[in-house]
Order: sequence, then C-alpha cells, then structure tokens
Amino acid sequence: MAAQGALERKQNGRQVAQKMKARMQSGYWVHNAPVGYRYKSVKGHGKLLTPDEPHASVVREAIEGFAIGRYQSQVEVQRFLETKPYYPHNNGGKVLAMRVTDLLKNPIYTGHICSEVYELNWLRGQHEPLISMETYDKVQKRLASTGYAPERKNTGKDFVLRGFATCGDCSTPLRSSWSKGARNYYAYYSCHTKDCDSYGKSIPRDKIKGAFEQIVRTLQPSPKLTALARVIFAQAWEARLAQAKDTKRSIKRQVVEIEKQIEKLVARIMDTSNEAVISAYEKRIKALEQDRVRMKQNIDRILPKAGTAEEILELSLQLLSNPWKIWKNGNLTLRRTLLRLAFTEGFSYHRNSGHRTPEISLPFKALGVFQTGMKMNGAAGEN
Repeated sequence: MAAQGALERKQNGRQVAQKMKARMQSGYWVHNAPVGYRYKSVKGHGKLLTPDEPHASVVREAIEGFAIGRYQSQVEVQRFLETKPYYPHNNGGKVLAMRVTDLLKNPIYTGHICSEVYELNWLRGQHEPLISMETYDKVQKRLASTGYAPERKNTGKDFVLRGFATCGDCSTPLRSSWSKGARNYYAYYSCHTKDCDSYGKSIPRDKIKGAFEQIVRTLQPSPKLTALARVIFAQAWEARLAQAKDTKRSIKRQVVEIEKQIEKLVARIMDTSNEAVISAYEKRIKALEQDRVRMKQNIDRILPKAGTAEEILELSLQLLSNPWKIWKNGNLTLRRTLLRLAFTEGFSYHRNSGHRTPEISLPFKALGVFQTGMKMNGAAGEN
C-alpha cells in the first residue's frame, strides 16, 4: 500500500508539472503573482495576471527610473520603494535588497514567460506588460556595469546642488553640512580634498545658490526662438518618421531571418545525440528567441502614435522656454532633472573669485547663441 501510494503521488506530481508547463507554453503564468500583478478570473483565459494598482504604477516607476538613471543605484530604488506605504514591506518596515534585485531582473514585467525549471524562454504572455523590452535591456545593462555610489539620505531640498557644485581649485564635488552658531544653524558647502588649497574652507550655501540661480535666469530664450524651434522640430520629425518606416521594414526582414535560423538549429538538434552540441544549440536558440521578441516589440513601437509629436513638442518647449520657472517652483526631482539636462558638467565655484562659466548642454547652448546675437556666418546681432 505504501509503494502504491508513493507511485500515485509521483504520477500526480508528473501530471501537475506537465499541465503547468503546457499552460505556461500557452502564455499564462502559473506561480505566485509578482508584485504589481494579481490573478483575476477572465472569461476565456481562466486566472490571468492583471495589473494591480497602485502597486503596478510603483513597480513601473521604479524600473523605468533605474533604466533612465533617475535612481543611480539599487539602494536608491530601495529607498524609493520604502517611501510607498502600500508597497509590500517586511516586519521591520523595510524592502530587502534581494527583493529589489529580483524586481529589476524579472522578465515577466515585459509581458513574457520565462522559466528555468520548465526550460521556457521568452514566450509571449497573455498578461499586460508593465515595461517595454527596451527598458528591460537598459536595466540589465546598468546592472552589469560598474556600480554607483548611493545617494545620501540627507541630500534634499536643503542642498539641491550637492554632487553638482564643485570646488574651483580641485574640481571635486563640494560636501554640504549644517553648522551650529550662537543662535541658529547655518548651511555651508566645503571642500574635503586634503591637497586642495580650499581644504576645510566653507562657502555659505546661499552664496553658491544665488550665483547658480543667476545662471539659470540667463537660459531664457526669446519668443522668436521658440517659434523657430517649433518649425525646426516639425521638419526634423517628418524626416525621422520617414527613417522609422525604413527601419520597420528592415526589422521585419531580420525577424524572418532569425526564425529561419531557429528552424535550422532545431533540425540540427533532432539529428544529433551529443549532449554538449545539444546544449550549445539550445543556448543559441535561447539568445535568438530573445532577439526575436525584442525586435517584434520594436516593430510595434518604432512608429509614434497619433498626437505624439505635439505632446513631445509641448513638453520640450516647456523646459526650453522657461527653465527658471521649473527651478523656482519645481520639486526636488524636477530640479535634479534640470541639472542633468541643462548642464554637461558641474557648477564650479571658487570661495574667493566666485563661479566659473558652466558648460551648457547643446539645446540651451544653441538657444544662447541665437539669443545673444553672436556671429553666425559672418553676421552679428541677428536673431
């Protein structure tokens, strides 16, 4: 009886595994729902993964923020998730670092099914994706690159220029701190490079802040330049649209070639019995399947949707036309974004001689050339 019971349990386990694999091959996830999804009974699908708000929005923001560099490290992603009270925490109110890594590496958020247990690679899932394959690839590339130092917890609205303001003598980022006086606390930036002439010398925060704000005020283009930028953008958009159509046709041809390669490799696997050769073929097929999935998704995303040009234009002009308004009224995230977009290098400030001319990014530099009337093709003073 014991032997018969053991045999029945083994057969039941085998049948359950076969059914689970068959359902996953059909594009359905069968394990626990990851954070950001929940199971919902859908007619014609059974239990289907569906986005679970507000967790889905938090997951999307965390992954996309890491992909574009808004969060420079996994620690910053961890801190972001810990600020969301409805995001799952442990008993200590923390989000474990391992959970952050699993979140960033999970391909299910791209809308695909992958399983090492059942040897399934990049099958198109029936559930709705939270991120694109392009975002996923950027995340994996950043995870494989050299790590970044985590952002300090005391980097906030009190020291917005921390990490951006640099010493005028040694060009290293200035540190920030509060000093206690007789009646109040005072904010300072200081250099901590021992071989620097400004080592240990403090600079009042308001002094650097005021000098930087004067620079931001000069990034104001004229209305004529805004109208000119709108015309140039429209022409560039049409040229880019034609190029995108050619790229779409090229990608379709590449997908067909990849599918032919997969078919050839599968045929070779059927004709060989060498385990090493079979393993090499399977590894190559896995890589080709991932490339095919990525290309198919790019086909659907390469052409912009209707109205996209107008939306992008308005957002871009808002930033280019009035950066001072964004700096003055924006939150910490908008201010840090402006620093990264408007300047290519840090803001160098010397404790005695003041600030140096910062290196402006190309869009603002071009607007500055037009606005100030510098010589263009032998003519001066023309807008």
